[in-house]
Amino acid sequence: STTPTTTTTTTKIKAEDSLASLSALLGEDEAEAKARAEAEAADAKRAEAQAKERASKEQRSAREKAFKKGDAMTTRIQRLQAVFLDVPLGFLDSPFEKTFSGYDLSDDTKWFKLPQEVFDKVTGERFVVLDDDDAKEFKAVNGAVEEGKEIVRQPGEFQVPVIPYPFVAVPGSYVRLNLFEPRWLTLFSKLIPGTKNGAIDGFEDTDKAGFKLRGILEGVDGRKKINLNGSRVIDAYESGDRMFDIVPGYGRLPEDSFEQTNAFGAVYRGIDGRIAGVGTMMDICAHDVVVDGKLLAVVAKGQKRFKVLRVAQTEPYVIVDAVPIEDDAGADDAAAKKVDAVNAAGVMDVMTTLNKVDPYYMEAIGLTDFSKDDLKDMNEFDLANIMLYTHPTLALKLLAMTDATKRKDVVGAAAKGVLTSLNLGFTPRKSRLLFSFVNLGVLFGIGFVLLSLRQIIEGDASGFDNF
Repeated sequence: STTPTTTTTTTKIKAEDSLASLSALLGEDEAEAKARAEAEAADAKRAEAQAKERASKEQRSAREKAFKKGDAMTTRIQRLQAVFLDVPLGFLDSPFEKTFSGYDLSDDTKWFKLPQEVFDKVTGERFVVLDDDDAKEFKAVNGAVEEGKEIVRQPGEFQVPVIPYPFVAVPGSYVRLNLFEPRWLTLFSKLIPGTKNGAIDGFEDTDKAGFKLRGILEGVDGRKKINLNGSRVIDAYESGDRMFDIVPGYGRLPEDSFEQTNAFGAVYRGIDGRIAGVGTMMDICAHDVVVDGKLLAVVAKGQKRFKVLRVAQTEPYVIVDAVPIEDDAGADDAAAKKVDAVNAAGVMDVMTTLNKVDPYYMEAIGLTDFSKDDLKDMNEFDLANIMLYTHPTLALKLLAMTDATKRKDVVGAAAKGVLTSLNLGFTPRKSRLLFSFVNLGVLFGIGFVLLSLRQIIEGDASGFDNF
C-alpha cells in the first residue's frame, strides 16, 4: 500500500510584522501616534521646502539665461549700429517732408514739453512751474489737463510711465538700464512681476516707521538683493523729505494701473528737452542686482507702438496718457515677408561692401563673423533699429507710419542710400573725419565773421589791417 506524504510549508514571520499586528489589536500608543504625525509633517515640510528650492533654482537659472541673452543681443545690435554711424543715407536724410526720392514722410507727431513740477506736502497738490510762453504751449498740447476740465478718454487709452531716450527705440530695440535712483528702484520694483514683498508671513503691510512695505529685488544668484524697506533714502523719497539730494516721490500719481505689467514706455527726447509724441512699449526681458543693495540692471525689448495724447506727470518720472498705433488694414503678410527679405539682403550688401572697403573697421567692432543668418526674420523695424540709430528724424517718422508697405519701402531705400555712400567712399571712419573737418570749418568761418564785424565796428572797414 502507498502511504500518503504531507508537505509542510513554514512561513517565517518577521518581528516588525508581529509588532504591527499587535499594535493593530491593542491600539497605537498616543505618544507614538503624535511622534509619527510630527515626523510625517516634518517630512512633508522638508519635501515642500526642497521643491521650492528646486523651483527657485530653476527660476533663477531661467532669469540668468534670459539676462545673458538680452545683454548679448544689446551688444550685438550696438555693433551692427556702428556700421551705419555717420554714413549718409542720401536724400532720405532730409529735413523736408517730401524727399527727392518721392517718399512723402510728413507726419503729425506732436512734441511735449516737460515742465518742472512742485508738490505741496501740506495741501497734497501738484503745481506745474511754467513761464508765460511755456504755459501757452503746454496748455495747447495738453488741453483739458491744465483747465481742470474732465478728460474725455479715447477707446483703448492707457497710462504708462515712460523713460526719455536720446535715440528712437522701435519695436525690436533692446535697451539696458542701470538703475540706482530711488524713483527708478521703487518704480521697477512695482513693474516687475513676482517682486518679493517685505511683509512678514504676509500679515504686516507697514514697517516700523509707518511706511507701506515695499518690494525686495533679488539678483539671479539669489544672494544679491535690494531691500527697499528700512532705507532712509527710500523713506525720504516717499515722504518728500529734502534731507537727500534726490527727486522726491511725494504726491505722485497712483501706480496701480501699471503695477505688475512688466512694461514701460520709451520716447525720444530732443536736444531742446521736449519728448516726441510717439513711443514704443518696452517689455522687461530680465533683471539682475549687479551691486548688492545699490544697482539694478534691466534688459528690455521694444514691442508695440503708441501715440502720446497728453503728459500726466513729469516728476518724479514721466507718465503719459497714450493710445496704441495700429497699421492700416489690408496688408498682405506674404508680400510683406518678401519685401523684408529683400531689405535684409540690402543690409547684407552693406555689410559685405564695408568688409571689403574697410575690413579693419569691421574687425574693430567685432563683426568679422557676420552672416545673413544674423538678419534672418528681421522686419522693417528691426532693420531700422540697426540703420537709423543716428537718424532720429527719419526713425520717428517711420514709428508714426501706419502704412506698412510704405514703411518697408523707406527702409529699403535707406539701405540703398548707405550702400551708395559706401561705394562713393563714405565709410564710417571717413565720414566721421569729414564731418569733423566740416564742423571745424564752420567754427572757423563763424570766428572769422565775428572778428571781421568787430574790426568794422572799431573803424577798420576792411577788417584786415591787423592781420
